[in-house]
Amino acid sequence: MKYLRNFNQKLLDVRHQKKLTQEDVAMMCAVSESQVRSWEALEEGRRQYPDVDQLIDFCVKASVPLEVLLDLDTTGSMERQLVLPGLDSDEDDDPATRMLGALAELGEELENRLPDEDERELLKRYRQCDDEKRTFIMQMLPRANRSANKGAATQAKVDSAAGSKGKSSPQ
Repeated sequence: MKYLRNFNQKLLDVRHQKKLTQEDVAMMCAVSESQVRSWEALEEGRRQYPDVDQLIDFCVKASVPLEVLLDLDTTGSMERQLVLPGLDSDEDDDPATRMLGALAELGEELENRLPDEDERELLKRYRQCDDEKRTFIMQMLPRANRSANKGAATQAKVDSAAGSKGKSSPQ
């Protein structure tokens, strides 16, 4: 969570500046109030983070630039490091239409890069393991890869043998 290390404090600051309650934020993001509390949790082990849709919903509905909530390197020469696609355009299109298109494009791109549900479940279970179980899991991964490779090689041999039998059999 490179860009969300201080998200909990930044969200809390924005909420106080905008005079919003946790219930207000929950309604904006279509989540429970307890979910918002977990976003603001001080203890790192209890802290959770919003998904991209929830984060963007909050930014749009609260009129807060996304950069305010993210940990970005501000020492570079760029004034704005995070430019959403389509929002920096000088086109005469309706700004709301451009924003919706840009958000859809951003959502698709992020969805392609985020782990799917199965990967998130595996990661969650891995994080809950003790060191001994983690070591065991890591030792099993190369074996699983070797087994998969052996299985593919065996299948290729079977397919090859079946193909040659078909060609050489008399009619």
